Amino acid sequence: VTDYSATLWAIMEKKQNSTRDKIIQSAFSFYDMLFFERISLSKIAAKAGITKPAIYKHFKSREDLENAMKSLILSDIADTIKSCGKYKNEETILEKVIVLLCKKKSYFYFILSNSLEFSIDNFLMEIEKHDIADLNLETIFDSCGNVADIEVYKKILFVSATMIFFQGARDFILLNKKLPDSDENIQEYAEKLSKFIISGGLGHDIKDTDALRLSQLDLLCSKEIQSLKEPCKFFIAIGNVVRRVGFSKTTIEELAKELGLAKSSLYTNFSSKKEMFEALIKEECLNLFHVIKKNLLYAKNSAECVYIFMETEIEFFLKRKGLLYVCRWLTFQNSKDDFKIKAMHEKREKTIGKDEQLDFTSFILNADIITQIPDFGTPKMDVQIMFSWIFHMPIFFLLHNDLHDFPEESVHAAMKDFFYCMEKGINFIDNNENNISGGKK
Repeated sequence: VTDYSATLWAIMEKKQNSTRDKIIQSAFSFYDMLFFERISLSKIAAKAGITKPAIYKHFKSREDLENAMKSLILSDIADTIKSCGKYKNEETILEKVIVLLCKKKSYFYFILSNSLEFSIDNFLMEIEKHDIADLNLETIFDSCGNVADIEVYKKILFVSATMIFFQGARDFILLNKKLPDSDENIQEYAEKLSKFIISGGLGHDIKDTDALRLSQLDLLCSKEIQSLKEPCKFFIAIGNVVRRVGFSKTTIEELAKELGLAKSSLYTNFSSKKEMFEALIKEECLNLFHVIKKNLLYAKNSAECVYIFMETEIEFFLKRKGLLYVCRWLTFQNSKDDFKIKAMHEKREKTIGKDEQLDFTSFILNADIITQIPDFGTPKMDVQIMFSWIFHMPIFFLLHNDLHDFPEESVHAAMKDFFYCMEKGINFIDNNENNISGGKK
């Protein structure tokens, strides 16, 4: 009887685990693209071939299911890093992780879709629990979750942001151009992108672009931003709501409540949340691009153009923190359709004259900023992709800065490091720490 009971229990447990795994894989199957709306449990249940109530036999809540998905991703990434062996190096680790996320796109898009709740901070804290030797992840944060090693933290943010952006760009190109993919193509891409991040970069001549010159550019970039008017109350409200509850939980009801308006009054002008976000951010994007265009006149070379582009963004979003989250949402939404900076061909009668148009894309393509496009492994090497990357980097950093509320001087210092990494790769920072900072950090 005891043997029979044990056997029966083992069969039941195996069936339970099998159904649980099927639910997890069914949930992952929806993440072949970015989602800022939550996938319904009914859809997940239907995909798994069970009823919605049956999900609760295996998971207490939606959050419990999502935590199981995160745990699986972290476990697979940890195993991938461990497989690099005892003498692992940064390039090898990065290459293998890129391959994993390319082959398991659902991992990548699940992380990206839940990026506010599943930030780099959370990822690092969770991956540390997997006891990966030699990475020293325990030194990054103190016991309260504050950043203890800012230099390592900045480097990880840079690597993560670049890897995320270019994988998104690669997937978009493959889908849009209907190009085939293969293990061989993925491996080649991983090798090229790893090299680009670690020791490649844009490759501009930056011998005259030292810390003193960048500090001068900081002052010049801030002048035009100071003259901008405050954003309208709709922007502030949207930024506050998205910042507080995240993209997926931001609803028309929440926005109406924040504004003190009836829900119906918002639907009078907008048919959806997406339409509202796009309409409201358009003018602010035009303000930002107009200032960037003016500030680029201060540049003496192509490298300085890249820095001015990012530093103007930093100044802009530091003064408009609520807009940061809305702008990030919009860039992700646009990236599903077209990896290039939008909000072009808009007449700005009040700011630049009745008949004048701001065509930022044409301006960028004709500007002497990217003289040659490095091979970062995507099927199409394009100036527009490079500028989308440059545009996204300050946004990614500032979102993580918002978690820790670093002082402004630290933000500007970090952007200088990002700039040098973008130009020469992260090894340049490690090898030239004192030279680029003007002394000890």
